Formats: sequence, C-alpha cells, structure tokens
Amino acid sequence: MKKVSLLIALILILTGITSAFAEDVTIAGIVFQDDEFMQTLVKGMQDACDDKGAKLLSDNTNNDIAREAELINTYVGQGVKGICIAPLDPTASIATLKTADDAGVAVSTVNMGLEGVDFLVGGYTSDDAVNGATIGKYAADWIKEKYDRPIKIAILHFNHQLPVQSQNRYNGFLDALTEAGIEFEVVADFGAEKADTALAAANDIITANPDIDIFYGANDGGITGATQAILQSGMAGKMFSFGYDATEVLCDLLLDESDILQGVVIQDPYKQGYDSASLLIDYINGDVTEKAGNTTVTPGALLVRSEPEIVQEYIDSHYK
Repeated sequence: MKKVSLLIALILILTGITSAFAEDVTIAGIVFQDDEFMQTLVKGMQDACDDKGAKLLSDNTNNDIAREAELINTYVGQGVKGICIAPLDPTASIATLKTADDAGVAVSTVNMGLEGVDFLVGGYTSDDAVNGATIGKYAADWIKEKYDRPIKIAILHFNHQLPVQSQNRYNGFLDALTEAGIEFEVVADFGAEKADTALAAANDIITANPDIDIFYGANDGGITGATQAILQSGMAGKMFSFGYDATEVLCDLLLDESDILQGVVIQDPYKQGYDSASLLIDYINGDVTEKAGNTTVTPGALLVRSEPEIVQEYIDSHYK
C-alpha cells in the first residue's frame, strides 16, 4: 500500500514539475500594426500558447523599425524564452533578431518569407506573388466576360511600408492578367495601406481618372478604401474592385448589392500565428530539436461575389 502511495506521490510531483515548466514558458508576439489581420495573427499565437500551457506577451511596432528593435531588446531583457514576430524588414529586422538568438532567445517568424536564416526555429507566411496571381486569374476571366477592349487599372499598395511584399502582391495580379491576354494600362498607383487614407487616395484618383475600370488593393485597407470611394463617387456599375486579404467588412461588401467588389484572395493569419507560435513553444520545450531556418507557405484561397455561399461560410467561421 505504501509503495502505491509513493508511486502516486511521485507521479503528482512529476506532473507538477511538468506543469510548472510549461507555465514558465513565456514568449513575445510582435506584429507591426493594429488591424484585423495582425489581431488575428496574435489570436492564433494566443490560442497556441493556451493549448500548450505557455504565456504570451504581445505588442506592435507601429511600422517603426526603431521601435521593433526596442521591443525585441526589451523582451530579451525581460527573459522571454522566445519571440514570434511579423518582421518589418528582411535585413534590419533579422539583424536585431540575431542578437536575440545570441542571447539564447528562440525566434520564429510570421507574414514574411525568409529562407536560409539558419538561426530561426522556422516561420509561416503566404506566397504573395502566387496569391496575387490567384486573384489575377479570376479577374482575367471576369474581365473577358465584361469587356471587349483594353481596360484601365488603378492600384493602391504599401510600397512605402513593405516594398517587396507589396510589389509581389500587385505584380502577381498584373502578371496573371498579361498571361491571360488582357490588355490593360495602369493609370494610377498610390501608397495607402489603411482604409481612411486609401479612401482619400482613391477619391483623388477617381477625380483625375473618371474612366478607370478596376481598382486593385494590395491589402485589406487599400481595397476597402477603394471600394468605398467607388460607392461614394456614384461610380458603382462603372468601376469595380479586386484585392488581397479579407475582413468582415470586405466580406459584407462581397455580399452587398453595390456589385463593386468582385473578389479577394485570402490569407490565413490565424493559422500562420498558431503554427509559428506552436513551433516556437515546441522548440523551447525540446519537442523540436532542430532549427528549420526556413519559412513554410500557408496556402491562400478565393472569396468571390459569384460564390456567396462560400463567403457566408467564411463569415460564419471567422466572425460569428
């Protein structure tokens, strides 16, 4: 009887040690702005931490590379075991993160493709060029049905913020149009990644170019602002929009009667955040023993006006 009691006591002690170890794992989640996409990334990180018994500290850099370095150094000083980050710059960010790794803090990334960075545990991102081409191919078929002439396009991007990512998103779209034989002219482009600034920019573009056929937004803010500008200007039915990313607002615009927004290609920020944080925690706990040093692509998908049932399913699963 005593042996059984001792065995139970030993099991309880070991369980307590394991639980204490898991609770002692604290990671930092760093994103670069406070929007729905980044909030969803953080939600994925948080759920991974909850599932694995770890603690998450999160903050955003507000698109400031100096603040990013400050946050990384602050979290290292606080003794976090790992950092899960959406980097701002593939060069400057990685240089600062290397100092974290040198200090014994494990690092994983989200929302940026980085290959051959051997100190990274790993990362998850979307393929921006492939996703841009995915919505471009859909748009090409739609354009062929609607127009028998060359079309005029305006682009809202974020080159000033993340130039490579931004350019991949709209060049993928334009390349798909070219490959499909669509004749087009890009008559205007402007950097505006937030809905309010994109609305103002799109209004100015429409005033200067009232014969535009299509707006393409390289992120959710850009396409939201462009679609709202078309509606406010009374150009619904004459101008249309396509874009990259989805929010609840954009899903509603795909289902409304304005017939402006025709389709978006969606990423899966929740899965990116969850998988990257999970990998990081597993590495810290010794369940993953090698650093991958590369980034895994999380596939994108289409949400389009012509398939409202799929849009509604997405709304129900993500926003209800």
